[in-house]
Amino acid sequence: MTTLAAYRTRILNSLDDTNSKYSTNVVDEALRKVLNEYTRANPNFKTYNFTVVTAGRTQTLAAANLIVITKLVHPYDDSVTDPFIYEREDFTLTYMDGSPTLFFYSNDLPQVGEKIYIDYAAKQTITDLDSAVATTIRDDHEDILVLGAAGQAAMMRASGLNEQWGGRPGEMSALMTWGNNQYNRFLEFLEEIKQEVSLPMFPDSSWQLDQWDH
Repeated sequence: MTTLAAYRTRILNSLDDTNSKYSTNVVDEALRKVLNEYTRANPNFKTYNFTVVTAGRTQTLAAANLIVITKLVHPYDDSVTDPFIYEREDFTLTYMDGSPTLFFYSNDLPQVGEKIYIDYAAKQTITDLDSAVATTIRDDHEDILVLGAAGQAAMMRASGLNEQWGGRPGEMSALMTWGNNQYNRFLEFLEEIKQEVSLPMFPDSSWQLDQWDH
């Protein structure tokens, strides 16, 4: 998988930066922005399960880079034929002090020693960017992230040229236009890959609205 150093090289090559016009900070910030956009269109799907230590409605999760839960099973027992028959939807996910936290609102409360399993969508990461230890980007999506980051970096530099002396006439406008075109191509790609991602829009089950609802 491609590391941050390799991404930097490819982005600078795309910018044809032979005179070191783009700092590492600018390149990294540009990559960070497009990575966040990419994550929203195509998150990294992961699994996580843990043993309940403290019984109760509220359970704090240590799932890395969690964005949204797509499936929750409780109690989870991987020794049975179909451990997913206990899938639950009677919970909410919130962030308390920056930590993802489950709140169960039915009377079936997690007890000490029981296991909770979740499937979830997580942030995409690149090795060494913001201390990430793994790159989760698909190999065939790497080119488009490089394209988007190059566009972002060009627009960032174009904005800075407005405050500098000695710029060539039209340089800022041309660079901004080029960068914007590259970034728009990146956004078009995100619209395409959104069609490939399967995230549930509605729950599989429902709860009774009143005593007559069955």
